Amino acid sequence: MCLAIPARVVSVELDQAVVDLGGVRKRINIALVPDAVAGDYVIVHVGYAIGRIDPDEAERTLAIFAEGGLLDAALEGNRAAAGDTADGGPGIAPDGAASTSAAASGAIPAAGVRA
Repeated sequence: MCLAIPARVVSVELDQAVVDLGGVRKRINIALVPDAVAGDYVIVHVGYAIGRIDPDEAERTLAIFAEGGLLDAALEGNRAAAGDTADGGPGIAPDGAASTSAAASGAIPAAGVRA
């Protein structure tokens, strides 16, 4: 099953963004949502933002996921689909830097040409 989850954009640089997924920071590609800015909520699927979502709707969705114990499962599903490891794999270190395994694994999409 494929799952996309809401995430808050923390910062943007070209077609890459750092998002907060339930307390986990992750670098994603935002080429499909080029107007996303810090503070927006986006729907994330396999390391790509595929659309923007209303902040109230995002918060309601995240609350429902959390109540049902689905948030951890959703995060794990996105990690597995993106090739991340169970220990967070290619995510964002506390200092804000991408882990070295992220670039090597290709889980962080390279900056590319916008469509």
